[in-house]
Amino acid sequence: MNSIERADMAVIGTWRDDIRVNQDEVKNFVAAKGRKYVIDNVITRCPTKALSLNDDDSLAVDNRNCVRCMHCINVMTKALSAGKEKGVTILMGGKRTLKIGDLMGTVIVPFMRLETAEDFQRLKEIAENTVEFFAENALEHERTGEMIERIGLVNFLEGIGLEVDPNMVAEPRQCSYVRMDQWDEEAQKWFERQAAQKAAG
Repeated sequence: MNSIERADMAVIGTWRDDIRVNQDEVKNFVAAKGRKYVIDNVITRCPTKALSLNDDDSLAVDNRNCVRCMHCINVMTKALSAGKEKGVTILMGGKRTLKIGDLMGTVIVPFMRLETAEDFQRLKEIAENTVEFFAENALEHERTGEMIERIGLVNFLEGIGLEVDPNMVAEPRQCSYVRMDQWDEEAQKWFERQAAQKAAG
């Protein structure tokens, strides 16, 4: 997944339907490894807490909150597998520090099938349009992410011939570098401290 943080254009395999769960294999995995192992190495490592282990050792999956990180599937190879409706997500603008700070890639195509020659041609067209637009509009030593920051995402999408989709993501739900859980509570504490200092001063 480093491509999200480094690549000007990242094409990441994904699926659109639910994770397939073989509950018998889940129970076999729990029996072989133990509940503590499964909780410590699968359940608690889900970045969006989309997994839970039931009392009967079956697995409950909150597919709506699954971000397709693939950790659980990679650990429980017999019990879990990707959904059947497969395709790719395309992100643009990932980069390490250059003119401005690190940028995560922005989702510009939430889901696209890659099954037919026409699908692959469409992917090629997006790449070609991006290279042409970049050549005409980027400044010297500028990366794609920096150009998008400068001209705006809407102008970039219009330039490469894509329409704005409400599923496009500008920022991840949780920063990969900073823990954001309980952020609101900590921010409120900070505001209270500031107000107390102001009142005391």
